[in-house]
Amino acid sequence: MTVFYSSEEYKIQTYAGEYRDLKCLIQDRLFTDDFGQCGGMGRCGTCIVKIGGLKENSGFLRNEETTLHRIAPGVDDIRLACQIPVDDELSNLTITII
Repeated sequence: MTVFYSSEEYKIQTYAGEYRDLKCLIQDRLFTDDFGQCGGMGRCGTCIVKIGGLKENSGFLRNEETTLHRIAPGVDDIRLACQIPVDDELSNLTITII
């Protein structure tokens, strides 16, 4: 996958199960500040990412839909990284940390 963070582009290779979720991968590989403050509960909205090409049927988990509606109502293609499992679906996608 390709991740854009602070005007930089990072090519990241991983495998299914290496990380619990996309938030953990980003924190471990990119050392982001103030990213994922609630620890993966889907409530704080500090791990918002824009994912190009993610399948529509990648349903929302836990509190994600409510949090996204509160923070960015009507904005498409954004998700909480803490709610995205690291699996083959992320292969070759572009992720932008917002």
